[in-house]
Amino acid sequence: MGRIQEVGWVTAGLVICAGTCYYIYKVTRGRDQSVRRLARNGSRLVGGSRPGPADQSSGGSWAATGNQANLEKLICMVEMTENPSVHEIANNALYNSADYPYSHEVVRNVGGISVIESLLNNPHPSVRQKALNALNNISVAAENHRKVKTYLNQVCEDTVTYPLNSNVQLAGLRLIRHLTITSEYQHMVTNYISEFLRLLTLGSGETKDHVLGMLLNFSKNPSMTKDLLIANAPTSLINIFSKKETKENILNALSLFENINYHFKRRAKAFTQDKFSKNSLYFLFQRPKACAKKLRALAAECNDPEVKERVELLISKL
Repeated sequence: MGRIQEVGWVTAGLVICAGTCYYIYKVTRGRDQSVRRLARNGSRLVGGSRPGPADQSSGGSWAATGNQANLEKLICMVEMTENPSVHEIANNALYNSADYPYSHEVVRNVGGISVIESLLNNPHPSVRQKALNALNNISVAAENHRKVKTYLNQVCEDTVTYPLNSNVQLAGLRLIRHLTITSEYQHMVTNYISEFLRLLTLGSGETKDHVLGMLLNFSKNPSMTKDLLIANAPTSLINIFSKKETKENILNALSLFENINYHFKRRAKAFTQDKFSKNSLYFLFQRPKACAKKLRALAAECNDPEVKERVELLISKL
């Protein structure tokens, strides 16, 4: 009798276990399907055609039409699933497009920014890339800008370690460049300037464009001069002055060097050599002969009159 009872309990346990697993499967499957439905409903307007008159009269996009409850459900479900395809669809629905800036407040109010931030740790590069793009677009609003900047250090840390010139790295550089347009957040990224200079020497034209834009913003801020000079600079950095580079990148590089040189000369007495390592950017301006030689070679090779004029101007100031 005892043996039969034992078998009965085991059988009952297996039935309960199987039932539980099936329930979890159904809940998870249903949840993921619900996320997809909600996300796709939102992305029809976010990523597709613009709203018609009826949509506009009621506020515009999916999230801005009083359908905040659906957005809240979507965010809740994203937090409960690790399905990468769901995360990617949800990213699209969380306003990868900047066409609907009035929906950014809704995203913030329902906790969308923290959800997007959590997707930065997703193992799939395409999800991380779209999360970075979403943060970039949402940060257009001033209130969102302040919230997004709390993730700036993580974005910098990740961006410099992503595969060189990859889409996810470019998305990270775009966000950093956008957040550091004003001086308010520039000092938050000083620990990564050496890595940005490395990317400037190794990256593609697009990578260099974003890095130069970012560094150019820093160079306009006198309080960032020392941080720039302290940074380690590869000896190949001056190769940015090459006719192989795009005109825009050459002009931005010239502006960058002009700004740093200007602030360096103004405060030269405050900068003593013992404060800087041998590989620092400081010595490129303290001993400018190598840079001037590279600039003269560029002037001789380049046929663009604007570039020639700017090169001669920088040489005269070094």
